[in-house]
This record gives sequence, structure tokens and C-alpha cells, in this order.
Amino acid sequence: MQLKSILKIAATVIAAASVITLAGCGGDKDASASAAKSQAGSAKTYVVATRGTFRPFTYMDDKNNLTGYDVEILKEVEKRNPGIHFEFKTMAPSAGFVGMESGQVDIVANQITYNEERAAKTIYTKEVNNYTARKLAVRNDRNDINSLEDLKGKKVVTTTNSEVTRQLQKLNETMDPKMDLIYTDKGFTEGANLVVTGRADATPQYEVSITDAVKTLGLPIKAVGPVIASDPTYFALRKNEDHQKLANTIDKTLKDMKADGTLKKLSEEFLGKDYTVPQQ
Repeated sequence: MQLKSILKIAATVIAAASVITLAGCGGDKDASASAAKSQAGSAKTYVVATRGTFRPFTYMDDKNNLTGYDVEILKEVEKRNPGIHFEFKTMAPSAGFVGMESGQVDIVANQITYNEERAAKTIYTKEVNNYTARKLAVRNDRNDINSLEDLKGKKVVTTTNSEVTRQLQKLNETMDPKMDLIYTDKGFTEGANLVVTGRADATPQYEVSITDAVKTLGLPIKAVGPVIASDPTYFALRKNEDHQKLANTIDKTLKDMKADGTLKKLSEEFLGKDYTVPQQ
């Protein structure tokens, strides 16, 4: 056989082998991508309602990514349980509870405290996320308010539905003159704004939120007096069998996170100290 013919045959064989090899590589890549997609698709998605403006528990970072203590706990739960995927949607907690009733929301994650009335139609996780430490927040140039007793006749901003709000309402039954309670569903942002601008005298807020606002925003505000409330916080879930299983999984994972120090580490990172234990 002539050399020219041999070379031509060899070139043809090499070309064919290359096509087969490339096709094989492409097939491997396609198979890997398909497997990854299948694995991601096998995880069940749960919609999580969170405010997104409540530093340092749930907020947008400088890259516009949602983060915060409550958010990162669930991200860790997702990481440790591949069959679960959380999709976060920012909204007021009150809207989140309405969304759960309508089936549009699965979880509310926003420093949720136990509520007997809501417990009738809501699942609460059993493991505590952290313990709140609420103090009175006032303008940093005021020295006349240092306790709940000093709130007589004062304008006080509080959330529409919380343990500390019920505490203030109970106190107001016998207080003379009474507090002028101003209700908001916008949380710390609105409460701090009204105090800083002088439209309110005080607002009960998380100590960590007050400290964070001074540090990151330079707000002329300060925490005064003793801790007026320290309540355990949880995640709230839609009430049905599937979500009870999810709550059980979250509880088990939280136990593991407490045992290996992960939860304490998250608290120290986002909240400044260990709030996984009761505060005084």
C-alpha cells in the first residue's frame, strides 16, 4: 500500500477516534449536569417569610444578599439536610402568618416568640433559636427615662403583636398617667425613627439591634435600664403533617448545632455575644 494511502487511512481513524472521545466527554458532562440538576430538583422547596430589614437577625448585606442570624440558621439546616431547600421572601411577619394560612408561605423566620392564640393553627419548633434581651431605647441625649416606671405619660412605640407589647398593655391598665402607645408593624426601623426624630419618647427594642444601629448607622440612640423582657424565639410553620416533619428535622438539626457549637458561633458572629442562653 502506498504511503499516501496509509497516511490518509490513519488520519481518518484518528479523526473518528477524536469525535468518539469528544462525544464521550460531552456525554459525561451532560450526565453530570443532569445528575446535579436531578439532585437539586429532588430537594423539596419551602417558602420562608422574613422581614429582611431587621438587623442583625434578617437583612440585606452590602452585596444585596439576604443574611442575618435567623436566615443563616436555616441556611445551615438546608446545608445539613440535602432534601430540603429554603426560598426566602421578604415581608412583614404579620403578612407571613397570613401567607401561611393561605398556603403561600411555609415558615416565618423573624425572631418569633410563642403565641398561645397562634399555636392553635401554627407549629412552633421546640428548640430555642436564641433568647431576646429587650431594653428601652431613647435618644442618646435623654436621661429622664431609665425604667418602665419612667414611661408614665410618655409616647412609646411598640410592635403590633409581641410579648413586650402585651407587657406594656398590662402595665398601662394601672399606670397613671397612661402611656400613649404607638403601634407599628415596621419593627425596629420605624420605632427608632420616631424616637430619633422626637415623635416618640421611647421604644422597647432588642439590645443587640440598638447596639447595631449605633455602630452601623450612627443613630443617636441608646439602650437604658435593665432587661425588661427575655423571651425564647422559634420558627413558626404551617400546621400540617408534612410541616410537622420539617419542624422535627429543624429541631434535630438545631440540637446538633448546639452540641457542636455552631449555633453559639452564629450568635457571636451576628449578635455580638452568646444569646443562645437566657439573658438577664
